[in-house]
Amino acid sequence: MRGAGVPRRTVRLAGLAAAALVAGLLSGSGSAAAGRDGPLTMAYRCALPGGDQPVHAVLTQLFPDTGAVDKPIQPGDLTMALTLPRAAVDGLVPDATGTLAGTGTLTARVTQGTSAADAPWSGLRAPAVPVAGKGDLVLTFKGEVPPVTVTAAGEVSFAAGALALELAPGKAAATDATPSPVPATAAPVKVACTPQAGQNALLGAVPVPVPDPTPSGSPSSSPSSSAPSSPPTPSAPGTSPGASASTSPGASSKPGAPHNSTIKVEPPVHSGKYDCDVLPKGKLDFDHIPLKDEQDAGATVTETTFDLGSCAYATGYSNVHKLSGAAVINDAHSAKGPSLTYINMNVRMAVQPNPPQYYEFDSLGSMTLPVADSTFLTYGFVPTTAKMALTPDPVKPLLTIVTTGTNFVEQNVITTIYGYQWLRLYDVRINGTPLDVGPNCRTRAPIQLALVGLQDAHMPGGGDGKPDYTILDGGPLHQENLTIPAFTGCGTHGENLDALFTAAVSGPGNSLNLNQGTLCAPWAGLGCDASTGTEIQIPPLPHR
Repeated sequence: MRGAGVPRRTVRLAGLAAAALVAGLLSGSGSAAAGRDGPLTMAYRCALPGGDQPVHAVLTQLFPDTGAVDKPIQPGDLTMALTLPRAAVDGLVPDATGTLAGTGTLTARVTQGTSAADAPWSGLRAPAVPVAGKGDLVLTFKGEVPPVTVTAAGEVSFAAGALALELAPGKAAATDATPSPVPATAAPVKVACTPQAGQNALLGAVPVPVPDPTPSGSPSSSPSSSAPSSPPTPSAPGTSPGASASTSPGASSKPGAPHNSTIKVEPPVHSGKYDCDVLPKGKLDFDHIPLKDEQDAGATVTETTFDLGSCAYATGYSNVHKLSGAAVINDAHSAKGPSLTYINMNVRMAVQPNPPQYYEFDSLGSMTLPVADSTFLTYGFVPTTAKMALTPDPVKPLLTIVTTGTNFVEQNVITTIYGYQWLRLYDVRINGTPLDVGPNCRTRAPIQLALVGLQDAHMPGGGDGKPDYTILDGGPLHQENLTIPAFTGCGTHGENLDALFTAAVSGPGNSLNLNQGTLCAPWAGLGCDASTGTEIQIPPLPHR
């Protein structure tokens, strides 16, 4: 029958479902927090090998101009320049040609009136720096921190507390044509640092005004934040998510002071994993290899025969250009938990030690993400749910990871993670009513991943000032122009919904924003250790 079409109700539901899907893929990365506070200098006493040593830290962090009751207060990224005395450096790295890197956790004391709570800010990372010389050594730690929420008005203060460091000695990159495949490392050294008493430890403060008494159900005059809220942490019955502390019943009720307020701190998420149980093996995708053979640049190319099995967690958001919304990729708070990404480090190396110097290290990876469950108010009022499955391409199932550059000759170190993932949609519901899209509603071609991480803090001027990324230390990964292919196989009972999903979702200009945790590398004694209870780190969600 010529001119036959899809029933109007089906078209309407499909349009809503497509919009919901887009919302489910969207990133809600908010703008960077504005702040008023300058650097804070802190004096610590650290239990280093050979005895306690004085250590100075300069901490820089921005805070929002204002907060709101029952809304996340998101401090900005923390930068901490830690000065280690030369005697301590020599005790950690006896080899003058070696390096020192580190990870750290700063315990922040959050107070509001008579309420207080400790917020462990873990995942701070300092890239490896050469230890050559006779002066003190500065390690620059950077990282994102989780938000806090308060239940009453009043100024919220953030103060620096104890430091827990894990310092990793290493070996400088080799300068001959056949370098070591990875920096040789000794076991990381755990160091506890206590702030000296009597000093100013205030990082910043955020005023939280009394809420606008707008009647329930009336339009609010304040704009909503574009940043996605972090998923709630599962709690035992009768408890609140996260760590919290409440004021006593007799707390002050002066204007601006909290009364019976609770400070809720997003707690660290424990992985319960201490080792990597998958080793990616196969072939690199040479479509993405910059230096394909020794003739390209007169370099020495080595294909290694050893296996360096490693793994890490990466969490974040995806972003679709066409509509607004937010959902978490590899949700650490989901019922099944996040999935590990597995890496076989440096299966191929290309090195040109003579000017112009060139270093390329190629690795293999594998990643199978859990299904993303998303719930949204489509168009602001229609409750919509959908499931999104990303699965590796069966033809090219492995990730090809290319790292170029070295920080030993003032080069940007750029890591690009290439891969192919199919996107499938199912279990779509509009206001609780199922919309049957069939079992094969998916993209016509795999999505092409090209996630980029940058290490540039070692460059003159300190680089771009953002947290660095390295495979070993983790950090932010971005893909700013991701294309989602057209859809196929959507619809049942003769109804073809492909065009609706394609119009709502497919196209260029999309993005992925992920945050990788510290690499678990048992062969190097890094990032995980069942004997010491060192879990594989699940990183906080990224924010901008």
